[in-house]
Amino acid sequence: MLALLELRVLLALALLFGAIPANAETKPSPKKSAPATKKPVIKKKVVEKKPVKKKPVKKKPVKKKPVKKKATKKRVRKTAKPIPIPKAVWPPKGFQLSNGIYYSSPKNEKELIALLTAKSTLAADVMACKEFVCTVIQVASEEKCSSWQFTSRVIAYNGEQLGDLISLRKGSQGKIVATYFLISKEPLENNSEINHIVTTCIRGSLVGEIPSDQFIPITPEVSKVETQNSST
Repeated sequence: MLALLELRVLLALALLFGAIPANAETKPSPKKSAPATKKPVIKKKVVEKKPVKKKPVKKKPVKKKPVKKKATKKRVRKTAKPIPIPKAVWPPKGFQLSNGIYYSSPKNEKELIALLTAKSTLAADVMACKEFVCTVIQVASEEKCSSWQFTSRVIAYNGEQLGDLISLRKGSQGKIVATYFLISKEPLENNSEINHIVTTCIRGSLVGEIPSDQFIPITPEVSKVETQNSST
C-alpha cells in the first residue's frame, strides 16, 4: 500500500511541473540507419555468337510416276497410185509441117522462158547463147530419127549474109518433140541472127561429131542457094 501511494505522488508531481504531458504517448526515437553500401555493378561481357552453318538438307529424290503412254493407232499408209503420164498430143499444136517433119520456134520471150524452165538439160546451151548468136528450134517426126541436121544462115544486122551454119544433134523417137539450140561463132554484140533453117531427119548412119556446130564463112564469088526441108 505504501509503495502504491508513493507512485501516485510522483505522478502527480510530474503532471504538475510538466515533466510528462498528459495523455501523451511516449514513442521511441527513430534510430539512424547506416548508409547503404552500393553493390558493385558487374558488367556482362558481350559474347559474339558465331553464325551457325546450317547443314544442307538433302532432298529426297521425288519418284515420278510413270506416265502411261497412250496407245497410238498405227496408220496404214495407202500406196499412192502412179500418176499416168499424159500422152503427147500428136500432131503437136502450133507446129508447121514440111516433108513429114514438124518444126517450130518460140514466138516470144515468154514462150522461150517456159521452154528453158522445162528443159534443164539445155543449161549449157543457154550459157553459150550469152556469148554467141544462137537460135532455138523444136522438131518432131512420125518415125524415129537417128540424128538431126540443121543447115542455116548467119545474117548480119544490115541483112548481109555472113556464112552458113551446119549443126548436128542427137536423134529422137517418133512422135516426140525435141528441142535444140543452134549456136554460131558470131559474137552476140554484132547483133546478127540465124534464119533460113533447113531441117533434115537422118534415119541411117551419120558421119560427123554429135553435137557440133560448123560455121562456113561465105565468099563473094560463091553463091548460095537455100535448100528445102528433106528427109532421108
